[in-house]
Amino acid sequence: MPISTERPSVVVADAGPLIALGRLNRLDLLPRLFADVQVTATVLDECLAHPKLPDAQRIADALAAGHIHRCADAAPAKDSPLDPGESSAIARAREIGAGLLMDDRAAVLHARASGLKVIGTLGILILAKRRGLVPAVRPLIDQMRDGGHYLGDTAVRAALNAAGEL
Repeated sequence: MPISTERPSVVVADAGPLIALGRLNRLDLLPRLFADVQVTATVLDECLAHPKLPDAQRIADALAAGHIHRCADAAPAKDSPLDPGESSAIARAREIGAGLLMDDRAAVLHARASGLKVIGTLGILILAKRRGLVPAVRPLIDQMRDGGHYLGDTAVRAALNAAGEL
């Protein structure tokens, strides 16, 4: 799937991309790509559940530095098949008309079906390369995979192609 160059100025982030960018120590990309990155209380609770982990510490630091902003949970759909964090992020994005930063495939399909624009961690890395914020995507993808982050071969090929690295 091609990465859109159109990007919303406000995004609501789910836990997966925040944790992935935290592990890469690249949460600094978010405020450079978006005017406002909101994180619901439910998603923040998920991200900070293990405060001694480096990614949790980096997320807490990004929050303290104002790179991401805590926001209230919107009321999710009662019949949502998604986890509470995904549901709260989607509900908040719908409520304020924002884009969504999310990786979980089922949640992404659900969000897109309701009309939301969604970008994932790989999309963030591609945008960052296009804006000159990272020199290459491949080493970051390798680092994610080495750290245990599952990325399918098709998604990796598409990302590398979009980044001009194939």
